[in-house]
Amino acid sequence: MIRLQSFYIVFGKVFLSICLAALPLVNISAKVVLPSIFGDNMVLQQNREVKISGMTEPGRKVKMCVAWSKESQTLKADKSGNFQFKMQTPSAGGPYEITFDDGDIVVLENILIGEVWLCSGQSNMQMPVRGQLNQPVIGSNRIIAQADPQIPIRMFTVEKATAKSPVTDCIGSWVENASVHVAEFSAVGYFFGQYLQRQLKVPVGLIHTSWGASNIQAWMSEESLRGIPEINLDHLTSDVETKLLPQQLPCLLHNAMIYPLKDYAIRGVIWYQGESNVQNPELYGKLFPAFVTDLRSTFAQGDFPFYYAQIAPFPLTKFESARLREVQMRCMRDISRSGMAVLMDIGEQKCIHPSRKMEVGERLAYWALGDTYGKKGFAYASPEYDSMKVVKDKVRLSFKNDELGLTSYYKELKNFEIAGEDKVFYPAKAYIMKRENKVYVEVGSQAVTNPVAVRYAFKSFAVGDLFGVTGLPVSSFRTDDWGPEN
Repeated sequence: MIRLQSFYIVFGKVFLSICLAALPLVNISAKVVLPSIFGDNMVLQQNREVKISGMTEPGRKVKMCVAWSKESQTLKADKSGNFQFKMQTPSAGGPYEITFDDGDIVVLENILIGEVWLCSGQSNMQMPVRGQLNQPVIGSNRIIAQADPQIPIRMFTVEKATAKSPVTDCIGSWVENASVHVAEFSAVGYFFGQYLQRQLKVPVGLIHTSWGASNIQAWMSEESLRGIPEINLDHLTSDVETKLLPQQLPCLLHNAMIYPLKDYAIRGVIWYQGESNVQNPELYGKLFPAFVTDLRSTFAQGDFPFYYAQIAPFPLTKFESARLREVQMRCMRDISRSGMAVLMDIGEQKCIHPSRKMEVGERLAYWALGDTYGKKGFAYASPEYDSMKVVKDKVRLSFKNDELGLTSYYKELKNFEIAGEDKVFYPAKAYIMKRENKVYVEVGSQAVTNPVAVRYAFKSFAVGDLFGVTGLPVSSFRTDDWGPEN
């Protein structure tokens, strides 16, 4: 029996990726060849009908046996050599084997059944657990040293690639929870998966596909971007000169780094991106919900959960990242089954990559545990500004998701500003108050006697100092809708 050893995996799958990218319908003589996402060490989504596709000689019969079932399936490859099996997975468990027999035998080994999540975005999702040159991830060395292959977390990283049209394979391989692999994997993705695995006590599979400095339109399909006048798609049909990086050209990452994964069953998606779209927040407000709709359409697995990290504060112009954070907050209402992890307290003034990646992963995991898996007794949504009321020369701000109230951890609140009808903002004094079992923030300044608007941390960089009692930070916000010049 021929087993799928590591050399064959790498050689065969790289070869397949090149062939499929150049010409999707290719004859491959004998022996089953699978896209790289289906391989040794993978985690399949539990209690789900999953698909496994591959190629063999055109018209050849292929038999598939799975170790968790006594039944086998046999089908015939089409005239191009393609086949696709569908099978029902059991509840979490393993390890298992899957055997393919088309005259030669190929075996996938060490397969687990559990929960599978896609992790995507730009550099803050890409940043590995070990950190990068002069940019640390807090706690990374301890986490890497403690990695244990016996703890059922499996990881797959999609190698960076671009394509002008969708391709059906990518380069990557599933790896176990060993120190050498954890060090190189997405920090946010790993911390998210580690937290889920500890709480759910099932295997967790993490598929990481991200690229630093990428904008959101690079991750979207051509179909989803047609008709949006701000998006130019000429590069898809001709060679045009551009100053943009490859990862900033519309559709190229979707085609090469999302589309090849579309048949793989997932529970949901976590996303950390937005820094490359800060120059046009309003366009991002249109693209972001369209991106999630497009992603769900590509995977064709229903409205799976989509949880994302709000970009952390970092210095740009006065308001750029604040306006992008505002749009991300608004998009929670526009995107079904979504949730946002607020990061107002972890920004770095001298680096766009916060070192506290563990908090990001854990806050995304709170959303998954509470919203997807139905666990109770803890908070996962940050308190959110709800409404304002002017009382004499003060403004009272009310919040939602603040069942236990608000806190500054007994420190002075320094991020509030207040303005009158002249739209000039002044630093304000702010206090957390309680009246008739309702908690609110009262804001005022001697410089503004007739206030009409309040802002909290509404700057590109600010260190958040307002939290829910649960410890989740409040997003920056404003009560006005004045233009960019204000």
